[in-house]
Amino acid sequence: MSDAGPQAEDRTFFGDGRYPDTGLLAILARLAFLGTLLAVVVAVFLPRSLVPEFLHSHYLEHFAAFYVATLFGMAAMPRTQLRRIGLGYLLFAAILESTHLLAGAEFRPLLDKWVADAGGLTAAVAPVVVERFRRRFPRKPKRQKPAA
Repeated sequence: MSDAGPQAEDRTFFGDGRYPDTGLLAILARLAFLGTLLAVVVAVFLPRSLVPEFLHSHYLEHFAAFYVATLFGMAAMPRTQLRRIGLGYLLFAAILESTHLLAGAEFRPLLDKWVADAGGLTAAVAPVVVERFRRRFPRKPKRQKPAA
């Protein structure tokens, strides 16, 4: 590898260079992303008795599912704007929840589940947004103590 600066290809896990699109971590991130999307879709359409209960609250399960799915989505699409990823997941959740309306489900519980989905999305994206905000403020230089 040449010393071409921070954008040179860097296959290390936590290096500063550009990670290759075909690197192991990039491929695993995409597979995990597809796996979480598939798991969410399957969990929505399976009968409730066949879906394992991970938490004591159905809303917490929705929150956790979209939290994990959003994390994997952000890892799988590192060049995609967070706004676009977030809107995609909100639309995905709305479409999945609205399919229950066709089966005669009541609107209010579906809205509550969608809000839980949106909460998981927000919890996953918030630290990234805050870190980007903090980077906009350069550190103040340390003041030199006067020599005695």
